[in-house]
Amino acid sequence: MKRYIYIVLGLLAVGLGALGVVVPGLPTTPFLLLASWLFYRSSPRLQQWLLQSWLGKYIRGYQRRGGMTATQKAGAVGALTVVFFVPNAKNDDI
Repeated sequence: MKRYIYIVLGLLAVGLGALGVVVPGLPTTPFLLLASWLFYRSSPRLQQWLLQSWLGKYIRGYQRRGGMTATQKAGAVGALTVVFFVPNAKNDDI
């Protein structure tokens, strides 16, 4: 039973991680690392699928470097800044 719960949670984490690729502010890598850990505990086949999929580059990059590069951090901060300030710039009440 525990195995199936891990699989379902892993698939949910993969979905959130994939959504995080296109939704600013929603993290990608933490969800994918969680999914990888859950699949490691429940299904090595699903873990291999995740690592070999297009989402696997986020996990492999984290494993190789131990985190984000400075360029990735700057891009994330820049995207968050744009998302935070652009909607407020159109508001006439400010």
